[in-house]
Amino acid sequence: MPFSDEIEHVLDFLDQAAGKGLRKRNDIGTLLQQAVALDAPEQMNLVIFEGRQLHNLYSTLRKSSAGGQGYDTVQREFSATAERLREAIAQLLVQASDEQVERFNTQYYAMTQGSLRNLVDLAHDLGVFKGVQNERKYTDNTEEEEE
Repeated sequence: MPFSDEIEHVLDFLDQAAGKGLRKRNDIGTLLQQAVALDAPEQMNLVIFEGRQLHNLYSTLRKSSAGGQGYDTVQREFSATAERLREAIAQLLVQASDEQVERFNTQYYAMTQGSLRNLVDLAHDLGVFKGVQNERKYTDNTEEEEE
């Protein structure tokens, strides 16, 4: 399903912000499209927030050694955040087509390593999105203070 010009522009911008491009570009587009259709910017922001959190926790786990201090706690938080992200995504897909829902079920909700890896890739892209939001927020606040 093709995306609107506005969503394509956002995806192009995020591709550039990611450096090497988005890992799950079409799925980010689908989520944006559903957020627009539902008039649910708050829900999209929740997805973005949880995605950023998940990617940060994943990065922390990769740097830690199993059994190390705090590893179990970070691993539990990673699992809880993954579940919250899946729930937030599901809320955006309530009016999605059966084909889109099936794709997300297969890619992100299956209990497989591949599905978890896909979720981490999507979280990476959501982290890029959150970084752009924060950068814009900081830039806008700085410009207001200078005036």
